[in-house]
Amino acid sequence: MQTELTPEVIIAAVTTLLIFTYLFGDNFLYRWVLALIVGSGTGYALATAGIYLWEHWLLPGMEGRIPITIILPPLILGALLLLKGIPSISPLGNSAMGLLLGVGAAVAISGALLGTIIPQTLASGTPFAEFASTGNGLTLLEGLLVLIGTSTTLIAFSPRALKSGEKVYPVLLWLQRFGRAFVIVALAVAFAGALTSALTILIDRLWSLANFFAAIIGGLM
Repeated sequence: MQTELTPEVIIAAVTTLLIFTYLFGDNFLYRWVLALIVGSGTGYALATAGIYLWEHWLLPGMEGRIPITIILPPLILGALLLLKGIPSISPLGNSAMGLLLGVGAAVAISGALLGTIIPQTLASGTPFAEFASTGNGLTLLEGLLVLIGTSTTLIAFSPRALKSGEKVYPVLLWLQRFGRAFVIVALAVAFAGALTSALTILIDRLWSLANFFAAIIGGLM
């Protein structure tokens, strides 16, 4: 299937080639493309936020579908947050910044509890519940592996064995080393997944460039 030389294809190919110039060292073209990508992404995000604000807040408010008491607080807090960019009056935005950080911290803590700790705790006990009902030895082995991995990984982050002047138990040290092994395996799997994704994107871009040059050669012949 031959690629058509549309403006989108040409822009994508030229941008990809300019990104690849980083292989010869940091240069103006590479930095220019990075600035273009960051600027385009920021502009798109700002435009999307503006359209959403207009369609879901300002326009319904002017039409009376949303009470003004609901519209004003976020607009005022947003305006105060924008004042942080002006050094002379930046303290006026501290209240909005404090509210933003507080809500963000609360969301992060609740996300860690509801999305990681509690599900991990429930998942650690699920194989034992299945073993109690089915009597499958592989389920028991899976449960023990999950329990040992979770417990030793938590112990691996304990600072007790790293403090000087305190009595350190050899068992604690070995449990920490065992937990670090689980952490290393988990990080290796995550790195392998990221590397695979990067290679997939690289192959896709190289294939696009190959189709681009094939379309140019086909057009010249």
